[in-house]
Amino acid sequence: MRNPCVFSPLGNGGGPTIDRGSPKIQAIETNKIGALGSGSRALESNWTRQPDPASPGATHCKSFHCKLSNESMDFLDSQINEWLDNHPEYVVKFVTTSVGEWVGKTSREPQMIVQLWL
Repeated sequence: MRNPCVFSPLGNGGGPTIDRGSPKIQAIETNKIGALGSGSRALESNWTRQPDPASPGATHCKSFHCKLSNESMDFLDSQINEWLDNHPEYVVKFVTTSVGEWVGKTSREPQMIVQLWL
């Protein structure tokens, strides 16, 4: 088995370079990145309470968030609408919104959080 890290004395100060011929590296490079929230369908199938459209109270909550820009808000609208189209069994009882800092690995960004109470 070949080592994917090969040390090179030239070119990058003697640090490691990646051997792109390695089967592990090729497998990683060919994987597609999935959308965030793509695993939420499994979580929703584990919900034990059944939705009750006739009841005034909510039985579930679904949260969405986006950056504070026009493009992000448009994308948030499309995400919410698509999610609602894919889940006709849920009726939105009420909605809450808030704006706050979303803390990432290296940055903090203002974000809008939308919670649909179903």
